[in-house]
Amino acid sequence: MKRILLTTLLAAVVMLTASAQYRDVKLPEKPQQRPYKTNMGVDKGFWHVFEAEGGSSVMANRTNAQFATLTWTGGYRFSEFLRVGAGVGVRMYVHNAQVRDTDNKFGVPIFANARGNFMATYDRDGVPFWSVNIGGMTNEGFFVSPTVGYSFGGLRNNFQIGLSYSLNCFRDYTKKNTAYSYVGLKLGYEF
Repeated sequence: MKRILLTTLLAAVVMLTASAQYRDVKLPEKPQQRPYKTNMGVDKGFWHVFEAEGGSSVMANRTNAQFATLTWTGGYRFSEFLRVGAGVGVRMYVHNAQVRDTDNKFGVPIFANARGNFMATYDRDGVPFWSVNIGGMTNEGFFVSPTVGYSFGGLRNNFQIGLSYSLNCFRDYTKKNTAYSYVGLKLGYEF
C-alpha cells in the first residue's frame, strides 16, 4: 500500500510540474512611436533673409544722422552655425546735409555676409545668433556692421530681432573722410 501511495504521489507531482510549465503569458504591446526623423537635410542649402533696420549715429559733440535700411541677403548654409552670402539694399538718411557732404539722402550698401547661431535649434524654438556685414556703400565708402540678436520660429523659417553696430567711412560736412559709428535695431525674416 505504501508503494501504491508513493507511486500515486510521485505521478501527481510529475503531472503538476508538467502542467505548471505551460502558461499563457501575455506580453505588453509594442509602444506606438513616430518614425525617426532626422533634420540633417535642413542644415545645408541656400538661404535668404530680408531685414529692415533703423537707427542713429552715436557721435559725441556732433550732429547725429538717423537712418532706415532695407536689405536682402542670400547665400549658402554650411550648417546652422555658419552661413555665408552676399547682399544688397537701400539706405535713407535723415539730417543728411548736416552730416554727409552730399545732398543725396540715399545709399546702396553692397556687402558680404557671414552669420550663424550660437547654439543648436533642434530642441529650441529660439536661439541667439550673430551676423557680420562687410562691404561698401555708394556715395560713401567702406562699412562693417556686426549684429547680435535672437532668432525664433524654427530651423529654416525664422523671425529675427537684433542689435547692430555699424562703422561707416565717408566724407562728412567738413570735407574730411571720417568714420561714423551707428547703432541700429534690425528686424528680419530668414528662410
